[in-house]
Amino acid sequence: MNTEPSPNANEETITEGEPVVLSEASGSTETNATEVLSTNEAATQAPMPTDSTSYQSLPIEALKLDRFQGGIVIAVVLVGCLVGLIVPMFFASATLGVWAWAVAGCLLLLALVVYAAWFYPKAAHRCASWRISEHGLEIRRGVWWRHRIVIPHSRMQHSDIEQGPLQRMYSLATLVIHTAGTKNSSVQLGNLKTETAEQLRDALTGGRWAMHTPPESPVTP
Repeated sequence: MNTEPSPNANEETITEGEPVVLSEASGSTETNATEVLSTNEAATQAPMPTDSTSYQSLPIEALKLDRFQGGIVIAVVLVGCLVGLIVPMFFASATLGVWAWAVAGCLLLLALVVYAAWFYPKAAHRCASWRISEHGLEIRRGVWWRHRIVIPHSRMQHSDIEQGPLQRMYSLATLVIHTAGTKNSSVQLGNLKTETAEQLRDALTGGRWAMHTPPESPVTP
């Protein structure tokens, strides 16, 4: 007669299995697993490089030059508007309605010129960038309509550096790249620092894909 008590449903059934042997090998395996986990976590937390980080922005002096030229245009338009408002006063046929329309037209024209000559250059400066890659020289620019120009290394014939009188005031230059077999015979990358333009010309002439130049500082508001 079996006198052993039946197992309780709430009790955990223990089965006999192989004994667990702790040795130095198991300890090294645990250590290696920990090292692999730490390496994976570090790789996950590390920032992944993107293509946008290699693009170089134009120097802040380029924005200063554009706004300097824009200030000259604003001054000329302002003088023209003042003359246009003063001249009708010498004519007896000029009524108050005509003078009011002249004021409204001058204000509208001045507002458009101020936007185009002072605020638009800042947006254009933020959207302009360039880089050298395995595809060639890549240029991005444009505010409302974005343009991405890629000049392959095989299409480049020679390059020139141009510098106007106002560009010399800000130590800027324009790199002109002459190409072959394309729609446009040359492509311009304007308002670069003079040193950067020379290094970029030498890099393109030598067929190098990288330049050891730090990125330009961002535009400050």
